[in-house]
Amino acid sequence: MKHLLSPFFCLVLLAFYLAPAGINQRVQNPEATYTKQVQHYIDTAWDYTLEENDSALIFAEKGLELSKQHNYTLGIAMALESKGLYHEIVTGNYDLASKHYFEGIGICEENNLAYASSLYHSLGVMFHTSDNYEKALEYYTIAYKGALKDDDAILQKKCLINIGSIHSSLQNYEKAETSMLKSLAIEARHDLDYNVYANLGNLYLRQEKYHEAIPYLEKSVTIHPDNLDSEKNLMYLIEAKAALRDSTGMQSKINRAITEAENITALREKSNLYQALSAYFYEFEDYKTAMDYHKKYHSIYEEIKSKQRDQTVYDLETNYQTVKKERQLEAKKASEKLLIIILVSLGIVVLMLTYFYNKNRKKNRILAKQKTLLENTVEEKNMLLREIHHRVKNNLQVISSLLSLQQRQITDDSASQAIQEGRDRVKAMALIHQNLYQDTELIGVETSDYVNKLANSLIKNYKVEDKAIDLRLDIDPKKLDIDTVIPLGLVVNELISNALKYAFSEKASGQVDIKLKSSGNMLSLSVADNGKGLPKNFSIDETTTLGFRLIKAFSEKLKADLTVDSSEKGTTVSLVFPNVKNTKNE
Repeated sequence: MKHLLSPFFCLVLLAFYLAPAGINQRVQNPEATYTKQVQHYIDTAWDYTLEENDSALIFAEKGLELSKQHNYTLGIAMALESKGLYHEIVTGNYDLASKHYFEGIGICEENNLAYASSLYHSLGVMFHTSDNYEKALEYYTIAYKGALKDDDAILQKKCLINIGSIHSSLQNYEKAETSMLKSLAIEARHDLDYNVYANLGNLYLRQEKYHEAIPYLEKSVTIHPDNLDSEKNLMYLIEAKAALRDSTGMQSKINRAITEAENITALREKSNLYQALSAYFYEFEDYKTAMDYHKKYHSIYEEIKSKQRDQTVYDLETNYQTVKKERQLEAKKASEKLLIIILVSLGIVVLMLTYFYNKNRKKNRILAKQKTLLENTVEEKNMLLREIHHRVKNNLQVISSLLSLQQRQITDDSASQAIQEGRDRVKAMALIHQNLYQDTELIGVETSDYVNKLANSLIKNYKVEDKAIDLRLDIDPKKLDIDTVIPLGLVVNELISNALKYAFSEKASGQVDIKLKSSGNMLSLSVADNGKGLPKNFSIDETTTLGFRLIKAFSEKLKADLTVDSSEKGTTVSLVFPNVKNTKNE
């Protein structure tokens, strides 16, 4: 009463519900009307389970109640299994699923019902799908011994296939091969043999035994009404043939694979077929055709990734709306939580961008005959990286908009100010990614343009147009890599924000000087104002304000020497730090 799944190459045959005819004739009359009604309830429950519809539990309960009314013990066991299957497949509650399975096993053993073996097999499948191979093997073995005792050839075959899959996952290839070959020898359910052929072929592929794999893979692609996966299995045969550079008898199969790839709607299977075709034509030096299929594979791969990202955004939005309806967070706690989430998210984004950036720079060494293909691949990756920066910038703007919406609902001035500061930090990050994807070489951010835009944006946000703020920039033309410019940009954001908020509260005008100079392999940043200065007892090591704590934290990340010089004539904050990742100047 289950389906098929595919961990790595090997297909795992799960337990389709099938009670052999006359399995319980010793105890009840299988022709009774209520037994047919119970069977109908069980089959309906399974259909709803496949649809992930909780109506499955309603019909399973109906089957259980009817079976109890007539003391139909086999029906009780089947209804309990139906409940277990729902919780295993739909809710993922393995504790509750195993409770129902063991309860059904107890009913079977008390009444000497052979159906206990089927329940043990279901338990094995549950542990198999959760990667608990030791427990899965234990219950498959119990089910297999019961099937031998009851002469249940179909269950024997399913158990052997799943046992073989377990050994394959554990890389016990000899035991896996033995179990699968043994399943082929059983004269029952020959429609399952095609899955075994694919299993064996893939088993040999994993060991690079291509000659041994091909006979089984040839059988797995045989067109037959019982072989539902004949076209999908073509990708494995193509892989083996490509590895051996053997095109014998492949023309018709290549045509079938092309047709299947064009017609199939499942994106993952379509992309796998295009990838296999690209590799095949590449091995036979048909580089143009290989490149065409590689582009199709890459296009579908991007579509899959885009849908995954869209689903992630949808899930986040749904969760946000649910939480919003349930309770209203206190203003200060909400702002702190949002800031933590944003910082963690930015950390993840930085790691992801660093990975793609470093990967892109390593594409330097290629073989002569791969030159054309590699150039196209590098360009595609650059487009992908630029698109990522663009989407990150857009996502950060969405976060800023969400913070703005939240800010409008807050009446507490300090909480509103905290969220505004959070928005400024998000905008500082978004500006970095905007400059990155606009850079043709994707190697860094031009600091002069970035700081100028950032400073003017902050002046606008803090609404100081009524004061004559003289902004003076003295910045060397320099491109800084993303690992340097992110903490540097956040430091500049905090220093300018502090100056605009506090320095000129008692003055009608003011001056802010920003310098970023390069000397050898060192960079020096200073932000100075002619405002009223910091409190006399101010200490950067003892302050509890979030802004200066962030300045200190990011200074440590830059390995910078941080100094603060303040008097009644103004404040100057200076950082001197090494430019570890030197990028070229424009």
